[in-house]
Amino acid sequence: MRRVVPTPLEVIISRLPAGAPVFVLGCGGCATRERFGGAKQCRELAEQLAAEGVEVADWAAPEPGAATCDVQVARRVLSDHADALERAGVIVLLACPQAEPAVAQVTDLPLVSGVQTITGTTTGGGAMTVEECDLCDDCIARAAGGLCPHSFCPKQLMNGPCGGAQSGRCEVFPDRPCVWELIYRRLKADGNLKLLERYRQPMSFRVTSDE
Repeated sequence: MRRVVPTPLEVIISRLPAGAPVFVLGCGGCATRERFGGAKQCRELAEQLAAEGVEVADWAAPEPGAATCDVQVARRVLSDHADALERAGVIVLLACPQAEPAVAQVTDLPLVSGVQTITGTTTGGGAMTVEECDLCDDCIARAAGGLCPHSFCPKQLMNGPCGGAQSGRCEVFPDRPCVWELIYRRLKADGNLKLLERYRQPMSFRVTSDE
């Protein structure tokens, strides 16, 4: 069972880069079926942002059935709106967190989630772009070589391996490779080890408020 709710408008605005025009991007998969990121919701959020004085470059949602967590879908939709994206400074995503690493593969614009996943471990998109996903509000997989430590690490460690990992094997499940060892290898091969320097708070599934 999954529950996705909108992030409060005030919170979304507080996360936007100052003065950056916004492009709102939805999803034709689960977000459309469950009514948190279809065309209607994208248009409404764009109108709400504009009413608050935020410049909106445009909005888009793939046709029903086309999930933004599919890299090919994300690439096609963003290509169709290339002119608006040239003006935009940030993308607000109305999609489950699996869409973020897919969209990140086809654009360098910063991404801000416009929804919150409260519970759930399944996606309706059917196109796995992250190797397992717990649908966290703030996806770490983008900075971890596509591997999610929240899903793969039995201790759900967010900042590197525990002291019990030995010879690249998990302490809890010795027949399983340590996910942080795999993440390190991937990032090193890509020349992105600096991504590991950021400290990440443990995941929270509480509803964000503007208080």
